Amino acid sequence: MNVLASFISDQLHEQQVDIAAAIAQPLWQKAAAFAAQAHAWEVPPDEVPPSFAQATRVAVTLTAVYHCQEAPVLATALLHNVLDKTDVSLDELEHQFGRLIASRVERLSHDPDLDEDVHLKRLQSCDWQTRLVKLADAAATLDDDGDDWEERIHKTMPVLDLAFGNEQPVLRAQRHLMALLENARMAA
Repeated sequence: MNVLASFISDQLHEQQVDIAAAIAQPLWQKAAAFAAQAHAWEVPPDEVPPSFAQATRVAVTLTAVYHCQEAPVLATALLHNVLDKTDVSLDELEHQFGRLIASRVERLSHDPDLDEDVHLKRLQSCDWQTRLVKLADAAATLDDDGDDWEERIHKTMPVLDLAFGNEQPVLRAQRHLMALLENARMAA
């Protein structure tokens, strides 16, 4: 029993060190500050904007559940809805964060002229990091208190098609999303 406890303790310590390192990165902090400021108009000054809170849940899911601490991925997660929900332009995003992050955010943004199925098909051609942000976004949406269970399940099921590849964070995301879906089905 002591061996198992020691192993778990070591694993938790390693996760905490990785999370602390990711949080300390200037890019992550810059993205968090930018997203918070961009979403600030949504609510009175003393409240947390819902879009920023959701983006934060996506970033926390990436680090704590999927064990992905790559600064550009975390920045993408924090910024993934700024083009949809704010007046931030793609050019401004690219100027502040570079082409890679801006293009990932653009791919994750919903084009109102596109059907959701077309949007998901476009995401299938993206790198695993962009798809991982979408998987974490789906997990955060499924775990939200918003729409009814059936609607959240219906929205989440097609996103599972993005969970392909052998990258460990993607495999963790797939398991996590499948478990959330199973729990949602039982609650529905």
